[in-house]
Formats: sequence, structure tokens, C-alpha cells
Amino acid sequence: MIRTLPRVRPAADGKPARAGAQPSQAGSRAIAEDPSTWTPALAREAVARYAELAQVWNDERGGYRATPLADALERGGPMPAGACLEVGCGTGLLTPLLAGVWSQVVCLDLSWEMLRRSPAPRRILADASALPVAAGRCAAVVLADVPLFAPEVVRVLEPAGVVVWCNALGFDAPHHVPLAVVQDALRRASGGAAWDGVCAEAGWGLWAVFRRAG
Repeated sequence: MIRTLPRVRPAADGKPARAGAQPSQAGSRAIAEDPSTWTPALAREAVARYAELAQVWNDERGGYRATPLADALERGGPMPAGACLEVGCGTGLLTPLLAGVWSQVVCLDLSWEMLRRSPAPRRILADASALPVAAGRCAAVVLADVPLFAPEVVRVLEPAGVVVWCNALGFDAPHHVPLAVVQDALRRASGGAAWDGVCAEAGWGLWAVFRRAG
């Protein structure tokens, strides 16, 4: 079950459009449904792309990316105590929000050009398809506008942990995947265990928080 909450953060005018969003969405959906579709060649392409984007990331996206995550953290709880893993942390725009909830936030990104711009004290350069984290160590895994490698997310998550999923531009975001697809990927990665979710739109984006049912 995914429960939808009413919107409390309105969407302003002037929502940006991202060129190439639809092919990127298709690629992210393919990864959620079958992580083996991610290849070293795609990883190299992503590193090259974000090396360019890193130079303008904060200026172009700093004004709106935090809105859905802030709403998720306020209304998607309760959030379990423990360590939080931020997958695809980029330049650290969202990390302060997470540090306000979890005392230990570990930030991970594939792009050094993005990661080196982050002021976060705990940063790891790594591919999300093979998280360098021990099993069951995370109370939360946060994925804001990044692909979902569900087997790895489920592996590192505590049994009572949460998955926080955000798309800053909602259905138009380059990495948007239907929430039912995210939920089903988590179910399959956890051996058929049921997952419940709560979601809402906020600003130009949307978010969902998933946790194991029961």
C-alpha cells in the first residue's frame, strides 16, 4: 500500500524542463527493474556528464531541490535513529536536511567533481550498484534524483529502516520512476517481503518514504 498525503507546499510558476528526461527515466526504470542493465560504460558516461554539471549544479538547482526532501522528513516519519546513507549526494545541497534528523550521515556519489564540492564530513566516492557499506548498518537510505539499485539498498538497510525517495521535478524529473515500480523493486530485493509507503507532492517535486510492512 502507498498512502498519499495532501500537498502542503505549493508549486511555484516557472518549473524548469530538463532536456533528455524521458530517456533518462527509461534508463532509471530499467535499473530499478533489473540492476544488471547498469554497465561500466554507463557509469563512465554518468561521470563525464556530472563533471560538467557540477560547475553549475548549485546555481541551477539550489533553489528547489530541498523542497520535497524537507517535506518527506517532516511528514514521512517516524524516522528511525541510526546512520543515514545519502546515495547520490552530489554537491551536498541536501545533506544539511539529513543531518538535522540523523546524527551520522554518510554521503556517497559516483562523481568526484560533484563530491569534492560537498562540505559533508563523511564522503565516499563509489558506485551505488555496489555500496561499500556492511549489511544492515543503515537506519535510512536516501535517494534524491538517483537510480535505485534495490538489492544494495535492501542489503545495507536495517530491518526497521526506511528508504526515502525524492524527485525534485516530480514526474518530469530525469530519474523519476513510478512509485509502484520502486515499491515492487524493494519487494523483490527483499525476497517478497511487503513494503508500505507514504507519499506526497511538494513544490515541483514528489517524495515517498518506504518501510517494510508489519
